[in-house]
Amino acid sequence: MAEKRSSSFLGHTARYAAGNIARHLVGFAMLPIYTRFLTPADYGVIALLTFALALFEPVFGARLSMALPKFYFEAIQERTKRAVIWTALVLTASVSAISVAALVIFRGLGSEALFGDQRYALAFGIFAVNLLTRPLEDTGMMYLRIHERSRLFLTVSMIKLALQVALNVLLVVILEQGVIGVVLSGVISSVIIGGGLTAYVACREAPAFDWQLMRKMLRFSWPLWISGFGGLYVGSSGGIFLRVLGSLSDVGRLELALKFATAVSMLIWTPFRQQWAPMSYRIYREGNGAQRFQVAFIGMSAAMFVGGLGISIFAKPLIALVAAKPFYAAAAAVPLLTLGFIFNELRSFFNFSFLVTDNTKSSSLCQYVMAAAITIGYLGLIPRYGLIGAAEAQCMAFVVGFVYARILSRRYYDPGFRLGPAALFALISVCAYACSAVLPQGRGFLVDWAVRSIIFAIAGASIVVIGVRAAVLVDAALLEKLPLPFATLGRAVTVQGRDS
Repeated sequence: MAEKRSSSFLGHTARYAAGNIARHLVGFAMLPIYTRFLTPADYGVIALLTFALALFEPVFGARLSMALPKFYFEAIQERTKRAVIWTALVLTASVSAISVAALVIFRGLGSEALFGDQRYALAFGIFAVNLLTRPLEDTGMMYLRIHERSRLFLTVSMIKLALQVALNVLLVVILEQGVIGVVLSGVISSVIIGGGLTAYVACREAPAFDWQLMRKMLRFSWPLWISGFGGLYVGSSGGIFLRVLGSLSDVGRLELALKFATAVSMLIWTPFRQQWAPMSYRIYREGNGAQRFQVAFIGMSAAMFVGGLGISIFAKPLIALVAAKPFYAAAAAVPLLTLGFIFNELRSFFNFSFLVTDNTKSSSLCQYVMAAAITIGYLGLIPRYGLIGAAEAQCMAFVVGFVYARILSRRYYDPGFRLGPAALFALISVCAYACSAVLPQGRGFLVDWAVRSIIFAIAGASIVVIGVRAAVLVDAALLEKLPLPFATLGRAVTVQGRDS
């Protein structure tokens, strides 16, 4: 049922990366159109609708996709494996359908609560359909990842990209439907992809359901749902605070800044996680995976800080290139948001300790520590600094969550993560961005890009060298597995380290 296992980890990860990029590329591909056919306030409406959907999804969507890898790989019998898949699908579809009906009926109240009036009630009601289709879509994509069908994952992702771009052009550009056009394009594409994936799973897996298994999955998942509320609050509540303490236009600018800041997650972390999440359970069961966990942590830290530095340094000229002038202020928030998201994604390495030992309540505790930190930050910083204050508060909360999760996770499972390299990567990134930010203005487009590229190249190379050396010191056998350029670099820095 699965693809040939001979496909390498890097091969799967590359296809997941391409697929993940394709699924989210529409947000970037449409920026020149969104920022010209939508006002910052319209863009803020889309951001708040997305926030509302994410708020409802954990419980009202009864999402069990996070429980799928754990219970699937723990199952021994084939029927139990099928029951894991079908239990997730049936429960998710049933609860989500009821929730969608309720939200559509009370769409006026929902619009009033979210925007302060009922002008967007229709958009709220249409967008609510995603509460059913998105969880089914995510469950189907998780099924493909469990069975390592990365090629099909990529194909589905490309189809969704094509659908959304075509629908956006039709509804937003040609028919000029504004916010409703953006909402409809997302819902229609999600209906098609979610329905198609569900049909695919149904054709390949004979129905099986286990009430006892359902209770176990719910018992495992409910703390993660609670944790999801905390994570959502930390990741997305800035829009609500900005609407109340600032303006809806600042919400739109924050959403644009987040598009760039979360690119490091989309391009680097998510493809890695999609392959690593199922594999990490297998490594843990082998009992000797400490070195592999450490190497993965160092490697991903280096990759994300290099990627994040590139996004931060080039955000200002890129936003000026693709967006209309009212959106330019978003560029200043990108570096802080990017730094915060890097630490937030790396925190997942520590969260694994909670998941694998069934201490999911501790994961919730970490989220609410961050929620407390970000609330204090928002209330103290947004009234004075507006958009930048929101970015500062979010970055601070993510760093607090990273440190707290590290301390707490060591009680349950500790592979011996070394934080020194990651701290050094962060220091290099901050210094490099500071250099790019203080350079004189008015140098011309090409000169500006050349100078930024030189700064990025020097800092990025420094991070790579330090990362390779740190990884090789953890696992010397890694030299035989690295591609030739990195293996040569590893030998060189290792010899240099011993000589010094």
